Amino acid sequence: MPQSTKLPRTKLLFGAISTLGTFGLMQVVRLIAGVAIARLLSPELLGIMTIVYVLRFGVELLSDIGIRQSVISNREGDQPDFYNTAWTLQIGRGFGLSLVFLLATVPVSKLYDAPILLWILPVISSYFAIVGFTSTQPFLLARRMQTARLNGFDVALEIISAIGRVGLAFVSPTIWALVFGSLIQPIARTIGSHFLIPGVGHRLYISKDYARQIFHFGKWILVTAVLFFLASNFDRLYLAKVIPFALLGVFGIARNLSGMVTDGIARLCSIVIFPLVAAEAAKPRAQLRADLAPVRFAFVMICAFCLSIFVTLGDFIIAAMYDHRYQAAGWMLPVLVTGLWFSILASLNESILIGVGRPKYTTVASSSKLFLIVVGLPLATTWYGIAGAVGIIAFGDLPRYWAILFGQRRLQLSFLRQDVIATVAFFALILLWQYMRLHFHLGTSFDNIP
Repeated sequence: MPQSTKLPRTKLLFGAISTLGTFGLMQVVRLIAGVAIARLLSPELLGIMTIVYVLRFGVELLSDIGIRQSVISNREGDQPDFYNTAWTLQIGRGFGLSLVFLLATVPVSKLYDAPILLWILPVISSYFAIVGFTSTQPFLLARRMQTARLNGFDVALEIISAIGRVGLAFVSPTIWALVFGSLIQPIARTIGSHFLIPGVGHRLYISKDYARQIFHFGKWILVTAVLFFLASNFDRLYLAKVIPFALLGVFGIARNLSGMVTDGIARLCSIVIFPLVAAEAAKPRAQLRADLAPVRFAFVMICAFCLSIFVTLGDFIIAAMYDHRYQAAGWMLPVLVTGLWFSILASLNESILIGVGRPKYTTVASSSKLFLIVVGLPLATTWYGIAGAVGIIAFGDLPRYWAILFGQRRLQLSFLRQDVIATVAFFALILLWQYMRLHFHLGTSFDNIP
């Protein structure tokens, strides 16, 4: 029994350190590239590409049938017939998405009154066909908890992408540097993914039984993905209609910087927590919870401390890295980062529910967030302008957290006491750091909110 308890803790600790350390390095590379590109290009161009990125992400999520999750969690995911079936389905999905993106070109360009999208979107549509050929080897690495190799692969891709994007922006400071730059990483990932695990190859093959299992598991993933996309990106789609592209580009800077935190947590959940919980899901609930609790509590307390520092220094970070055109992001970033606290808790809890095979609760959670954003964002923007919009966006995951907590309690996997303690600590730390800023005559992080 003690050995069984020690195993998840060891894997969680090693996987978390490896994943977050690697992710931190990737974010440094991405941040340097982002600052360089922002200095080379205008905010309007970044605003236009915000729409493109959201649409690309949306089309991809709106057809998510859970291929990755199936390979990781299915008992036969390591079998060639299974992962070849998954790969074949992925290729078909990729070509289908390219066609959908092409068909959406004219309506989208008219919706946002941006004729340049008529030329951009057909180029971006090739992204889906490219990633369709990506090997399932990264999924198999995650299944086997071989995080070091997987993380090293992603760091290499990030460096290649950063060099390519900055180089294109330097040579041609136009929208096309962003368009073609966005294809560098998927091309490199598709090629490189086939060389991660010696002896694992692919062929076009469909097993009706395995395909049925993938679709059966993926039905909740698909619904959740649709709701997650709308809940997470409705803000940018809506704001693109009601604010200038330049201001949207500034908001995108703050959104992307705060998103580094959520991306890091999502990566941790995807590569470490979900595969580990899926492997241990047969354990009694009480034992599984006891195994996870100590490491989880240490992690959320570390997050509380680090995130409170990010809130405190957010406006200084913007002032130091970006020129005068982007300084409005200085008040947006601390507000967005404060709300990320509930995103972190919700994502951690969600990965545990998916790991034990209960994705339906995450569907309800995403629905609650979507309701708040769809109803609250237009009202807040109308009444309080961009400040109200940022506030609603920042705390959009609060109802999501409560919905996931309901599922956790039903499955006897709740960590409510941990979350309450960590939340109190997080906001207490923010108050402490703001007091220290005032003491040294530096104002507060929130002084410039309009």
